[in-house]
Amino acid sequence: MSHLKTFMSITDVSIANDIIKILNENNIVFKVKDTAKDFDPSLSNDTSKDSILIMAKEEEFTKISQLLEDKMPFNINDFDPQHPLFSFSISELKDVVKNYDEWHPIDVKLAKYLLKQQNITVENEEIISNQTLKKEQADKPEKSDFVTIAIGYAFAIISGFVGIGIAFFLLTSKKRLSNGEKIYMYSKTTRLHGIFILLLGIFFIVYLIFIRKSHV
Repeated sequence: MSHLKTFMSITDVSIANDIIKILNENNIVFKVKDTAKDFDPSLSNDTSKDSILIMAKEEEFTKISQLLEDKMPFNINDFDPQHPLFSFSISELKDVVKNYDEWHPIDVKLAKYLLKQQNITVENEEIISNQTLKKEQADKPEKSDFVTIAIGYAFAIISGFVGIGIAFFLLTSKKRLSNGEKIYMYSKTTRLHGIFILLLGIFFIVYLIFIRKSHV
C-alpha cells in the first residue's frame, strides 16, 4: 500500500476509532499507522511522532472528507457555548475547513456551520489547493536558519563537544513525509554545513588535547 498517503494525523485514539469505523463501513481502502510504535530518535522534533496516521488514496481525500462530514452526527445544540470555534474570526474558521486534517471532523462541521450562518462557503478548490501546497511544503527538506549554523560553528571552536552535538542534529534529524516515508529533515546544503561543523569540532578537541599534553 505504498501508494497511500496521509489523510489525517490524529493524537486522540477515540477519534481515530470513530473515523476508522466510518471508513470500514463504507469500504474505503485505507491504512492506519501508529507512529508511537515506530519510534525513531532522529524524529525527536517531528510533531507527528506520537500520532495515529490514517492513510488513503490521495484521489479519495475529498470523498473521505465529505463522507466524514455526512456520517459524523452533528447537532448545534450539543456544543458548549464556550467552544473555542464560536470566538473564531471568519479567516480562522476558513483555516479550520481548509486544514480539516488537523481538526476533529465535528469541529470542521461546526466551522462550516458558523460560516454558512454568514453566507460564506469554502470551495473544494480552495481546500484541495491548500492541502496540496501544505503537503508539498511538508515533503521538502528544510534549510536550517543562519543563526543555528553560525552557533554550530561558534561552539565547534569554543566547545568542540557542543559543536559536534549540533552537527549530529543537522546531519541525522529526519521527518516523515505524507506517504509515511522518512527522509532527512534538512537539505544537502545544511547537512554539508553539519559535516564541516563536525570536522571543526573534532579538530579543536584534538588540538586542545595536544596543547594540554604539550604543557604537561
